[in-house]
Amino acid sequence: MRRLLALSGLACAAALFALAPSGCGVKGTTRPILPPETTIFIEGQVDTVNHIVHLHWFGSEPNGYIAGFEIRLLNPAAPADTLWQFTTLTDSVITVFTPSGFSATVFEARAIDDKGVKDPTPARQPFNFGNTPPIVKLVGKPNASDRSDTTFASVTVDWTVSDPDGDASKVVIRAWLDGLVDAPDYVVGTSFTVPSDRFLIGGVYTSGRRTLHIQGIDDGGMAGPIDSVTWYVKKPVAGSRARLLLVDDVPTTDAAKPRSDTLYANAIANAGLQPGTWSVLHLQFNKPFRSAKDMEQTLKLFETVVWYRGEQSAFSSILANYGEGIGPYLDAGGRMFIESLNLTTAMSTNGALSLDFVDRYLNSNGVFQFGLAPDSSAAWGLSNTGVIYCPTLADSMLNRRIISGLRGFRTRSSSQILFMVNAHTFSQDNPIPMAVALDVPQAQGGRFIVDTFPMVSGTISSPGFPQRASVVLLKIFGLLGLTGP
Repeated sequence: MRRLLALSGLACAAALFALAPSGCGVKGTTRPILPPETTIFIEGQVDTVNHIVHLHWFGSEPNGYIAGFEIRLLNPAAPADTLWQFTTLTDSVITVFTPSGFSATVFEARAIDDKGVKDPTPARQPFNFGNTPPIVKLVGKPNASDRSDTTFASVTVDWTVSDPDGDASKVVIRAWLDGLVDAPDYVVGTSFTVPSDRFLIGGVYTSGRRTLHIQGIDDGGMAGPIDSVTWYVKKPVAGSRARLLLVDDVPTTDAAKPRSDTLYANAIANAGLQPGTWSVLHLQFNKPFRSAKDMEQTLKLFETVVWYRGEQSAFSSILANYGEGIGPYLDAGGRMFIESLNLTTAMSTNGALSLDFVDRYLNSNGVFQFGLAPDSSAAWGLSNTGVIYCPTLADSMLNRRIISGLRGFRTRSSSQILFMVNAHTFSQDNPIPMAVALDVPQAQGGRFIVDTFPMVSGTISSPGFPQRASVVLLKIFGLLGLTGP
């Protein structure tokens, strides 16, 4: 609709000229001072239009110039939003609030001239705005029929978004667990990790099937259909205190698995940890981590985490993909022990944890390498007669199998060396002693112990404890606070 000048025709013009008190025209006459006039027009028809519309307006002023405009929408769906807004623009893309899918709205504009005079009869254009709902679809989610997708009190989901008549990137997602539709989280993007405290029921974690719902709301306030996923959530421990999460990262295809499992099971028993205070996570059968935030939140459910990989030469893809979640756990005071070959990356050597991570949380200037660039490597090997010393624990271990993939940390504090090898002990003839395991206190009271030598490959060489690597592991449990109350 085009609103033309309100005053037109010779008769009206003559009347106004006669009444005008001032102004200049033909000699002996006066020219009337007229207020500014405003015109609205749109692109396309004025039938029902998209809730996102491009509007245009302009003003005319016979006595001066247009300094700006005031515009507003009179929308029954937003009755409080009726204030004039000043602009110097002559067009705008306006998103109309249409939560029901339809809104009969009036757009008004009035020009303001250089003297501050406003158009006394604002231009008005009624519109019928329509809106279709956005569609969100869960694509990355736990599998309700797959026990391996059981999680603790954390889950990350991903979804796709489409909005037939709008911008999908502006769709806001409303997410809620079970029946808590009145207490949702509002998120943007295509991924969300449900905070752990959303899983609390009556202030405590419980085991059972839970349902997460998501619903898209577009920029016009239109809500789309709900998608959902149901899966089994496990409480951290049977009792009220979660002292330990034991992460078994050794698959049944590994010949050393029975020895690894027995070693750690004996350490838990010898430490005196009571049933109901610890849980075990078998990563071969249960994969609860879908993001670094998942790992962070899951670890934070436990006072201490022990993660072992035995003699596997391949590094952990889970640690590589989501290991950034360990940092916030340590920053929050968490205690953690990781036993893994090929634990860290280097210039030309793959590993699970980055050198930035090593710098921040292991107080080290990276790791030692051998060979010439670009063929250098950080994966040191050890013969089956190599001795590993533990100065902190006043113990040592004799390696019984040929292994490769250890790391020599360039630690900034010799007091944080847990295990080390003497010079000329590695297969590559290391010229100086090197630390293969570290025990590093963290800023907020946490503790991070990493061991790049598989415990099952060693036996105690001290005369009193032949063939018992569990003695050293029990001492490590003591450092982690697992042997006391």
